[in-house]
Amino acid sequence: MADSRYLSRAANATRSSKRVALRDGVDYVELVRDVAAMANSGGGVIVVDGVAGVDEELLHEQLGQYAEPEFEGFEVEPLSRNGRPSVAVVVEGVRNAPLVFRETGRVGEHVAFVTGGLYFRHGAKSEAATGEDVRDFIRRQLEATRTQWLANIRQVMHAPDGAEVAVIETAERDEEGRPTLIRLTTDPHAPLYGQVDPDQSHPYRQKEVIREVNARLGEGAVNAFDVLSVRRVHAISEDTRPEFVHVPKFGSPQYSDAFVEWLVSEWERDAQFFERAKASYLATRKRR
Repeated sequence: MADSRYLSRAANATRSSKRVALRDGVDYVELVRDVAAMANSGGGVIVVDGVAGVDEELLHEQLGQYAEPEFEGFEVEPLSRNGRPSVAVVVEGVRNAPLVFRETGRVGEHVAFVTGGLYFRHGAKSEAATGEDVRDFIRRQLEATRTQWLANIRQVMHAPDGAEVAVIETAERDEEGRPTLIRLTTDPHAPLYGQVDPDQSHPYRQKEVIREVNARLGEGAVNAFDVLSVRRVHAISEDTRPEFVHVPKFGSPQYSDAFVEWLVSEWERDAQFFERAKASYLATRKRR
């Protein structure tokens, strides 16, 4: 859900700042640059004045085309400013790894960003990174990791009576010493031991999931926004469906063969599966 603090700032801002970018029109290449810079800088909001809407699906597709790793941490919200309809694109801070451009983006003859570019917010502008930007990003990630460690330690300290920390012996291991047999489950009561190579259990990035599904259903049957909509509507995450999704410490989500099979089987059961998911997701977004 969009951060209400940013929406409040978006409604009242009179000039651009590090956390608020004010734009007079929609240009998706420039929006991609601002989304990446906001995400790398810890989050913020992009306000597009005087327009009725921004195509969230197209913005997701453009961001996926130009930047990596995959980033889904933004939402498009309707907004009223000075009695005029406007749009707010609320952006979360990126986690683990910054967004880097893999293609040059142009608006006419103007170069909005370059291949390999790393952009941050500098006051009212989205600009190429400085050394201080990189240091700030690393500090934020270290602080987030520290916070997560402390939360994990508190969970252990508050474990109920009878809880155990178990050390077990595994009979079969690979050449690197990792267990070769593991069971993925969503049962919170099932003990899980060992480790599996996620590149084997979850070998696909989102683009590869789309390629695999389209190979079975027909070219153009599914795009990135369809997959996002399905994940949001059906609450598919590493926590809820670890057999479908793995999120590495550094990098974009990885998906399993089971996820591809599930998408295909759901479409075979209901040919409107992806359209219904997208409609449900967008309807939910509009009600906020």
